[in-house]
Amino acid sequence: MIETLTQSQLRLTTDDSLFGFNSSDQFAPAKPCTGQKRAVAALRTALAMPGSGYHVIVVGREGTNRQACLDSVLNSVASSAATTMDQDRVLLPVRNRPGLYEEIQLQPGHARSLINVCQQVVMATINHDPEQHTQMLQELTDGFSDITLLTEYINWLDNFSLLLMAGENTEFEYRELQRMIPLFLHAGSQQGMPILWEPFTDAPSLLGVQSVEPDTGRSVINAGTLIQASNGFLIVEGRRLIEDPLHWNLFRDILKSGLIPLHAIPSTPSSQACGGQPLNGNIRLLCRVVLLCDPDTFDQLQALESDLDQLFPVIAEFESDIERNDENTNAVAGIISDLVRQYHCLPLNKQAMAAMIDVAAKFTGTQHRLTLSRSMISRMLREASLLANSAAKEIVTDKHIKAVIQQSRQRVMADRHEAMQAILNGETQVELSGKVIGQINGLTMVGSGLQSYLEPARITAAVRPGDGAVVDIEREVNLGGSIHSKGVLILTSLLASRYSRHTPLSLIASLVFEQSYAYVDGDSASAAEIMAILSAVAEIPLAQNLALTGSIDQRGQILCVGDINKKIEGFYHLCQLHGRVVDAGVVIPKTNLRDLMLDDDVINAVNDGLFSIHAVTTLDDVIELYTGMKAGQEDDRHEFPAGSFNALVQQSLQQFAEENKHDHKDD
Repeated sequence: MIETLTQSQLRLTTDDSLFGFNSSDQFAPAKPCTGQKRAVAALRTALAMPGSGYHVIVVGREGTNRQACLDSVLNSVASSAATTMDQDRVLLPVRNRPGLYEEIQLQPGHARSLINVCQQVVMATINHDPEQHTQMLQELTDGFSDITLLTEYINWLDNFSLLLMAGENTEFEYRELQRMIPLFLHAGSQQGMPILWEPFTDAPSLLGVQSVEPDTGRSVINAGTLIQASNGFLIVEGRRLIEDPLHWNLFRDILKSGLIPLHAIPSTPSSQACGGQPLNGNIRLLCRVVLLCDPDTFDQLQALESDLDQLFPVIAEFESDIERNDENTNAVAGIISDLVRQYHCLPLNKQAMAAMIDVAAKFTGTQHRLTLSRSMISRMLREASLLANSAAKEIVTDKHIKAVIQQSRQRVMADRHEAMQAILNGETQVELSGKVIGQINGLTMVGSGLQSYLEPARITAAVRPGDGAVVDIEREVNLGGSIHSKGVLILTSLLASRYSRHTPLSLIASLVFEQSYAYVDGDSASAAEIMAILSAVAEIPLAQNLALTGSIDQRGQILCVGDINKKIEGFYHLCQLHGRVVDAGVVIPKTNLRDLMLDDDVINAVNDGLFSIHAVTTLDDVIELYTGMKAGQEDDRHEFPAGSFNALVQQSLQQFAEENKHDHKDD
């Protein structure tokens, strides 16, 4: 059934009485995790899990406040575990295994004491000072003998240093003694769990750097953030990490094993020149990694690692939008108020707030969702504040919001000025009046995000008797994607099942987007494509004052498509530039009605009878709109009423079949 839409169906507007304020600066601040209940629940579960190794992926688009929300959750988890003590970490050399180290953990502050006393033992040995040597060893024994590894180390240090003090020794032996001093790795803290953000993902940033003291030959490790975040959390940017496969592979192996190999810690050029020993052994990974990803990066990670869920048992997905209801409308109003304060914008009155909520809905492409994209909202607010300030106003009104919307549209129109001029000059042929056989106006989108816009598509079809093939010319020349090709296969199946049930489909049809040189994908033009073919088969012309968008299934149902508002507005503006187009309008799937959030100029044109929007459910609805004929309903014998559009299509296809049969006989 065809439904011609009225003004009330074209946008769901926000009632400003929902807001109990006169100025947005009276509105309560939003919480950092507004709209992210599922993500927060997943984060709290994962981060509160005892032990290490329970790493998390946070997936969310930029602008969804994921970093501030993550900070809030991490600080909450860390503060609830404030009694957890972060330990000092020290590397002890292993006896008779040059370059090999074992890790021990000490109470915060004890590592420096241990290393300081060991250095004094070494100095006493070098200076042949038995009294100082004995005193320092006693201090070691008294302070650190409760750890087995340390007891063994102290005995080894004692024996080796006494041996050196007993005779004449070389510089080499003294350097070996220097290398027996433990290596400092990490200073613990009694302040609870550390929370670190790592903006860089190379080995020096994550693991640290090994250098060598020129005078002593001792190694020194400047720990990276994987070590500095011990007993806490490290947040890593996933996109940067996977840009270098070597870095990702090392990072993945560390997460899998729970161990950081000392040999992986890069050395400075000067340490190699000083003859520093390569470090061997492993240290434990004691931090919890939170990998921050946008959806594209997450998809790449899934393609790279089949066992990604083993590395990261929990995935916390941040929503880009939320359901539009009174509670969430007020929540988004809180976000808007926060952004007004953050960017020092002029406050909004309640009418401007209602207009911004409508913008937040339109950005999602539907009436019933609200965006959480702070980047988009903040851009609109700052521009509206600038306009109000330029007009010497103290508050932003809905007029300023609408003016920003108009400016944004004009910027997009400027980007496509040359394309529009080509249409107006006739260089790019688009027909907006009369009727043409085998030709229809489709609606295709170019670009993405805020900068996407409509590019009208003149779709044509040519047919002749043949062996039942629909040639997708875009696909043949590698300008068509797989989803578009799927749509062509579906409409081919519909042609055969509906019009040629008892005989082979005996036609060859070719489809093309005329004067289109960009890549075509998606199935939103499949309804227009089958209409062009049917028109060519039946030799019945189609109205050119209408544009059609919608995909089609094998039963002839018209299915919803994306970017419906931009498509409608784009065709309306094309008609405006072209001059008045009589009975101009668009045909859309009825299932897209809940997505309509159209601009004022389109709504006003519909209200004034200058533009029409028709919602359809079936292919037959489209046929009747475009031809003015009855489509004709199929009877029990799979035949259509005489004189109907569908009957003429069926008759033409039967004639094609007869011609095809004669051609085969002649062969």
